[in-house]
Amino acid sequence: MNDMIERLRKPGGRLGTLSLVSAAILAIIGAVGVVAMVVSLIADADFWANDNGSRALSLVLFALTFLGAVGFLIEDQYPWVGAALAVVGGVAISLLLFWTVLAIVVGLGAAVVAVMRARVMHHGSTTAAHPA
Repeated sequence: MNDMIERLRKPGGRLGTLSLVSAAILAIIGAVGVVAMVVSLIADADFWANDNGSRALSLVLFALTFLGAVGFLIEDQYPWVGAALAVVGGVAISLLLFWTVLAIVVGLGAAVVAVMRARVMHHGSTTAAHPA
């Protein structure tokens, strides 16, 4: 677990903290949502949606949200693949919980953090260190 947290904190500083927080939020919301949608589909409960099609779509979007957290985790080894997964996860949470302003901010914020982190991981430094 410590190793995973250290991987998520790369490259350190604010960006490392933001990537850790973004990954944690995406993982928690994604995992809880997947479990809730599976229970909803099995029990035919309508606490989320009235029809199975909407529940299935929500299940896919929650799974993509969780996959966004995985993207943050692999970003230290595969910067752009990880960033792409994290962006998809951020967009998925924004689409899924579009009625809450917080989810939109968190989702788009996670996407921005993922791209900034991929740039740093790919180049090994920030653009501030290499002025144009």
